[in-house]
Amino acid sequence: MHEAAPILPTQQRWSMDSIDWSAIRCGAVDGEDLLFYLVAAASFVEITTNLYTQNLVDRFSENAEIATWLARHWLPEELQHGQALRRYVEIAWPDFAWERVYRSFLEEFTAYCTVEGLEPTDSREMAARCVVEMGTAGYYTMLSRLSPEPVLATLARCIAEDEVRHYKHFYRYFRRFRATEHIGRIAVSQALRSRLGKIGSEESRVAVKHLYLFQHPDKHFDNRVYRGLRRGSRDLIRPHFPYPMCVRMLLKPLGLGPRAHHIVVPLVETLAKWIVP
Repeated sequence: MHEAAPILPTQQRWSMDSIDWSAIRCGAVDGEDLLFYLVAAASFVEITTNLYTQNLVDRFSENAEIATWLARHWLPEELQHGQALRRYVEIAWPDFAWERVYRSFLEEFTAYCTVEGLEPTDSREMAARCVVEMGTAGYYTMLSRLSPEPVLATLARCIAEDEVRHYKHFYRYFRRFRATEHIGRIAVSQALRSRLGKIGSEESRVAVKHLYLFQHPDKHFDNRVYRGLRRGSRDLIRPHFPYPMCVRMLLKPLGLGPRAHHIVVPLVETLAKWIVP
């Protein structure tokens, strides 16, 4: 395993002290099992950023500008997301043994954090990172909209704004590499499709598994249980998910002309409503 990238000083748009933790209304989320899964799973994945993104930091270590931004801005902000979500979970659901369950999650999840998950070229990897940031921006925008608890809504909105800014950085780097590598839309679309198929796959399943087993220690977790939990979340998520924003972010690396954009965006948005989440 790689050593974690050093977290260097950075000026972040918000901090842990920006959130009024004392204002959390625990009664608003008490009994909200689906919301618990959404927030706790996100806290696990986000706080593990230094592990599953170290391969990316290593990949661009010889590019001073990108390496500096990844180490001093992107990585610390991603880790802060996890730390803030953890604090929220521990306050809102005090009976949940966050540390113990996270350790069991991490033991299993580490196996999925391999260099093989990166794209073969720099431009394709940056296109893939745009997909990841699109997914997280959409997720936290959705969470901010559906939350019945104001502090969580504020926290999710702060995270979503970070993810949109991260997307803009990765998109800028993508354009730079695309110009030097001279790749076409087919290669870009392949990278987008490849990464889109991985969003929320293994990390989501592993996180949900360990959360479920904590809540139901006498039961067995399998595909049937996981599919049931996924189905149960759809009615909650869909009315709040920012499909138009995510579709625009997803298609932007393709550089479609105005006419193609006018035709493709509504089609993809309609399709997304059927398959996401």
